Amino acid sequence: MSGLHLPGFGTGVMNGVWDHPLMFDPTSLTLPIPSTKAEFLALINAAQGSYATYDAGGKAQKSDYVTDSTNLIALLDKYAIYVNKVADGNAVIIVTSGFTAIHSEPATKATTPGQPINVTILNGDVSGSLISETETFGPNHHYGCIVCEGHPLPDGLQILPTGILVMPANLTFRIFHNFTNSRKKVFTGLTKGVEYYFYYYVFNSAGVGVLSVVVSKMCS
Repeated sequence: MSGLHLPGFGTGVMNGVWDHPLMFDPTSLTLPIPSTKAEFLALINAAQGSYATYDAGGKAQKSDYVTDSTNLIALLDKYAIYVNKVADGNAVIIVTSGFTAIHSEPATKATTPGQPINVTILNGDVSGSLISETETFGPNHHYGCIVCEGHPLPDGLQILPTGILVMPANLTFRIFHNFTNSRKKVFTGLTKGVEYYFYYYVFNSAGVGVLSVVVSKMCS
């Protein structure tokens, strides 16, 4: 790609990612966007400006042009890797980002999701809150999270493949169940100084996967 067209391509990718926060979550803990929008724009402007100077002035300005265009290309490479992870073969997501989909996954019959293995927990923005997130399982998957207050889940709790949650009798601690679709969950109204135990599960049209390995964090 020529230096003339590189900034325009970069602008398309920047806008494709940053103008679609529901698709490319700027607050994601497990799939962070490679830069801020301001950082991306600064590299685009630098490449555009140094190309114009090089085009008008000649070889004396080539060094700045090469440096700025190389920096922009390196960032675009990082965005390409990021978009591929988010899209997971979905051509619509790739095209929305500003990149070109050269291959898309063929439609296949859905299978029951596996076990989430990457669960991250951070303190929330306000006291008494925790934020959790797990890895993506790709399009058409949904995410639930069970949180136990001060105690791991007892023996006897089950999530059946049919989607039925079976709780043991006579529980003596609070349980929070977030079944919004997103991977990122926000839990508020928690008790400071108490350890909370997090369990994720993933479901799709084929069924419900098994619970993740427990991850815990003290609320502050």
